[in-house]
Amino acid sequence: MTDPTSKPSQNEEEYFKRQDMELLARRKAEADRQRAAREKDERRQAHFMKCPKCGGDLATENYHNIQVDRCGDCRGVWFDAGEVESLVDKPGGSGGFFGDVFGSIAGRKKKG
Repeated sequence: MTDPTSKPSQNEEEYFKRQDMELLARRKAEADRQRAAREKDERRQAHFMKCPKCGGDLATENYHNIQVDRCGDCRGVWFDAGEVESLVDKPGGSGGFFGDVFGSIAGRKKKG
């Protein structure tokens, strides 16, 4: 039986020190992961529906059943992933679509 007042062996001290270091490393890695995810979300929120050209607010508009994001300041038109492809795949070409988009800049009415 060991004496409860005896000093821990060198191996025990090393073992517990290594365990503590591993625990701290895991906690630090998890905190870093959470911080990176939070910062990524904050960046995404700061840029959501903002014009990549001038930083103005974007508004979603519908032209020929395709949604585009238009800047209220510089009047730039922005497409989300897949929207240009769906426009190109539409029968009848894209002349009507672009005519409506650019016509809206001149103040003409847009179609559905």
